[in-house]
Amino acid sequence: MTSKTSIKTAKRNKISPQQLFFLLYISRVVVCLTDAQSVTFSKITSDILVSIVLSLGLTLLLYLPVIYCRKKGKSPFDIKWLGALYSLFFIFSAGLNVSRFSYFASTTLNPETQSWVFAFFIVLCACYCAMLGIEALSRFSFFAFSLMILAVAVILASNVKSYEEINLYPVINSSKNTIFLNTLTITSNTIEGAVFLCLADRLNAPSIKSFASSISASFFTVFVLFLFMIGIMGDSAAVQSFPLYSMFQMSKISSFERLDILHISFWVMAVFVKTTLLIYCASISVKKFKMKNKCIFFALCTFAVCLLLINTGISQNVKPVFIIVPFLIFCVIIPLLTLIFKKKNKGDDLVKKF
Repeated sequence: MTSKTSIKTAKRNKISPQQLFFLLYISRVVVCLTDAQSVTFSKITSDILVSIVLSLGLTLLLYLPVIYCRKKGKSPFDIKWLGALYSLFFIFSAGLNVSRFSYFASTTLNPETQSWVFAFFIVLCACYCAMLGIEALSRFSFFAFSLMILAVAVILASNVKSYEEINLYPVINSSKNTIFLNTLTITSNTIEGAVFLCLADRLNAPSIKSFASSISASFFTVFVLFLFMIGIMGDSAAVQSFPLYSMFQMSKISSFERLDILHISFWVMAVFVKTTLLIYCASISVKKFKMKNKCIFFALCTFAVCLLLINTGISQNVKPVFIIVPFLIFCVIIPLLTLIFKKKNKGDDLVKKF
């Protein structure tokens, strides 16, 4: 009886590397499905494809301290005050993503409804799911991932005939500095490294491969979507507030037109998954207090941040420095300092191989 109880306890609140892959994949892809113009430094032109490719390499390079922290069994979340700072980072990112979706929903889907209404229901649902734990979220993430892949496949297949390679030329339209800043901005518009370290104790197996593969797969998906978007829309992609949504609107299969419902459905699910994940991570980053109370508190904080961003209009005009600097601090510098100065926890049995 005792052994069975211990086995159940050991598996509780744990997820597999495959489930981690789904969570991090969704977390990255959903960023570029919001207002695509707001996650790049300049307007979208064909050289954004170059920046996406460069961003993949730069992301993996900058995440080396995170990977080696995981390998060595070191984590900044073991330091209480750092965990509290990371919770603020998670909440800011959650509020920013929800505010971007709320802006899209209130301006495109239902102009008669104010942005805060959409934000309220997303945060409310995310709060409830976060209280259920990481297992429930990880199971739902597989469904959201499957729907996302299916929707992307349908849209790409329906637009093959509309794709014109001539729209990609000239490939380079911007200066080297602009391409570099686009690369850095795309790299910084996410927080997988911090989430990966935060969930280290919730993983039931070595997970570095899942972490790296989720980043690679998500960048590949974003690259293909942007390739088709520019190949179909050409220069008009640069003047669209939501170019990917516009591409979905243009898609049709036989008598089925306006496939934008696919974009809306998996975008809603992706925003929900990421918001829940960030509220959960913010909650476990703080060691004290009951989990339920922490989820409610950080959900309220997320909604407050979202309202601030919506009412000030910052969510659509965030200066790159306010995205790049937090990313470098929490996903690169702190993990690097942790790797150098923090001692390994006693009894840590992490598998030290990729």
